[in-house]
Amino acid sequence: MNFVKEMLSISFMFFVMNILVMATELPDNSIYHIDSNWLNHNNNKVNIASLEGKVQVMAFVYTYCEHSCPIILAKLKYIENNISPEKKDEINFLLISLDPKRDTPKVLNDYMKKKELNENTWQMFSGDPDDVIELSALIGVRYKPMNNEEKDIAHSNMISILDKKGRIHYQMKGLDVSLEKVVSEIEAATEIQE
Repeated sequence: MNFVKEMLSISFMFFVMNILVMATELPDNSIYHIDSNWLNHNNNKVNIASLEGKVQVMAFVYTYCEHSCPIILAKLKYIENNISPEKKDEINFLLISLDPKRDTPKVLNDYMKKKELNENTWQMFSGDPDDVIELSALIGVRYKPMNNEEKDIAHSNMISILDKKGRIHYQMKGLDVSLEKVVSEIEAATEIQE
C-alpha cells in the first residue's frame, strides 16, 4: 500500500512540474527567444530574456541626438507620469542605443542622470551592433547612420509596448499619436495573463 501511495505522490509531483513548465514557456512571438546580452547604464551584463515579467515601454535612441530623440524621451516621461500609481510597479522603461560605439555604459549613465531618469523604472542598454540590428528588426525599427559631421542616425520614431512575455502589444508610430492612447495600451498590457 505504501508503494502505491509513493507512486501516486511521484506521479502527482511530475504532473504539477509539467504544468509549471508549460506555464512559464514563452509564446512563439516573444522577443525573449533571442539570445542577446547587453550592457546597461551601470555596466552590468543583462540578457534580454531577463526582462520577462514586466511590461516594457521601449524606444530606440542615441544620447547625442538633437532631433527626434529628445521628443521621444519627453513623450516617455509624460507617459510615465500618467500611468496609474497601482500599475507603475509592473512597468519598465527601456531605451536601446542605436550607437553602441559612442553610447558606452558611462555615457548612458551620465545621460540618465542628466535627464533625471529613475533607474528603478528606467534602463538604458548598449549592445553589440549585431544585437542592435536583430532587436530593431524584430521590433520594426529602421535606422541608418547619416554621412554628416555629427554622425547622426536617421531612425523610426516609435515607442513599442511589450507585454510581460515579450510580445509586441502596441506601437506608437510617429510623434503625433495621442499619448492617452499609449497610456491606456500600457495599462491594458499589464492585465494580459498569457
